[in-house]
Amino acid sequence: MTLQLKLFDDSNSPVSHLQEPVQILAKVREFIDQLNADDIRYCHWKSNAALAESLAGQTDIDLLVHRSDAGRFRTIVAQLHFHPATTTAGDHFPSMEHYYALDKESGILVHVHVYFRVITGESLTKNYHFPVEELLLQNRRLVGAIWLPTKSAELVVFTLRMMLKHTSFVELALISRYWKGVNQEAKWLLQSDSAEKSLSFVRTWLPAVDTNLFSDCIDALASPAPVRRRIALAFQLRSQLKPYARRSAFHATMIGLQKFAVLFFRRAVRSQKSMVPLNGGVVIAFVGSEATGKSTLIGEMSAWLGEHFTVQHIHVGKPKSTLLSLAPNIIVPALRRLLPTSRSTQVESHYTPAGGPKNIPADYPLIFGIRSVLLAHDRRTMLARAFAQATDGTIVLCDRYPSLQSGAPDSPQLAHIPISANGRSLRRKLTDAEARLYREIPAPDLIIYLRAPLDVTVARNASRGKREPEDYVRRRHTRSSNLDFGHTPVYEVDTNQSFDETVLEVRNAIWSIL
Repeated sequence: MTLQLKLFDDSNSPVSHLQEPVQILAKVREFIDQLNADDIRYCHWKSNAALAESLAGQTDIDLLVHRSDAGRFRTIVAQLHFHPATTTAGDHFPSMEHYYALDKESGILVHVHVYFRVITGESLTKNYHFPVEELLLQNRRLVGAIWLPTKSAELVVFTLRMMLKHTSFVELALISRYWKGVNQEAKWLLQSDSAEKSLSFVRTWLPAVDTNLFSDCIDALASPAPVRRRIALAFQLRSQLKPYARRSAFHATMIGLQKFAVLFFRRAVRSQKSMVPLNGGVVIAFVGSEATGKSTLIGEMSAWLGEHFTVQHIHVGKPKSTLLSLAPNIIVPALRRLLPTSRSTQVESHYTPAGGPKNIPADYPLIFGIRSVLLAHDRRTMLARAFAQATDGTIVLCDRYPSLQSGAPDSPQLAHIPISANGRSLRRKLTDAEARLYREIPAPDLIIYLRAPLDVTVARNASRGKREPEDYVRRRHTRSSNLDFGHTPVYEVDTNQSFDETVLEVRNAIWSIL
């Protein structure tokens, strides 16, 4: 459920960007109301021209909180089930914290980015601490239910932030992508004739800065001035801001280039965000029969979590080859054609109740046994790596996962098959080796067990692009109907409901363990 909130300017007319009622998430409203009820001194200190997007959970909620209220603020976010997070992308900025909470009714993740000092400047380095916390917190206006700085106070930090982004090639490349929005925000902040008041704030709170230069910077952003003019003014301003710098300009530039290279690499390889839960990552497995929606839901969850966190998606049913299995896996397709009775689907059909006791062969094919052991080895290797990534904070989503039952999909395949006296020695070793490899696979943090009636899965399979034989779907449905995962938490989801309902239910289940 979302609530409507009417947002007004500190003048007598509605704010042009926010003059219509906007949707505020229930979780955001609960959070803001609690801050107000506990008299936390805070304000949403930047990008308030687009405040509606923040209240709707589309962008970060950027709060400045008084340092003396930090303890009470942390108590509130804990009580409201916000989870702390941190970044793995190198330098961690001081006096900043990240918190995430799930709006249970919409499935949207709310990201609160809290500052206890105004650490800002260039996008990638945030190299400046400006002592303007009291300026912003003493000059506030209540807009709807949330405290914002007055426009004249916000214009001070906006001008500092935007001009400093003109002092390096990297920052210019980044700001060029949203320059139109920067110009519009400058004009929005000037709607109430706040420039003179802003300059008086600069004289009081930033005495090292020449107000005539600062006035020129405001004009350059709002007019706007040509980029060459803005760059010249930015370097003049930066020279006057040295007392507030955290590092030298050269050091900051080197850090910025390094972070830009990392950012470029991540985009090139389509990597996810660098944010990780402070509690650590998790391994979550999606299991169920064919056509219950595993791949579709994993794709949805990967996109949802990947907007904020480092996420890895692996397919345990089809693990990547290791050095041990690479050569055998290359020749598997040829062997399947030459020895069709050794295919896993053929062997599987022999040793299920539907096959009948008369159809059970004396021994399983050796090729099938060797392939099963190699598959177990590849799965163990893949999942060992996944748990190492989770230890470092990654959220790992697994398509399928081994259960405790031999003969179940993606589980040990040899232990339930009888072995004759003639084939006991080698086949027993293969069976024992496979069982040991599966025992070495750690249990996941959560199993999402997807279920759907047989007729529904058969119909879904018939309608999708890559169809499986119907008898295979029916057999997999039977074998997946009662999987055992021991003490691992299992959350069952009936996917025979609307897709939106299923997605929301799964999001809530995942968030409960993060």
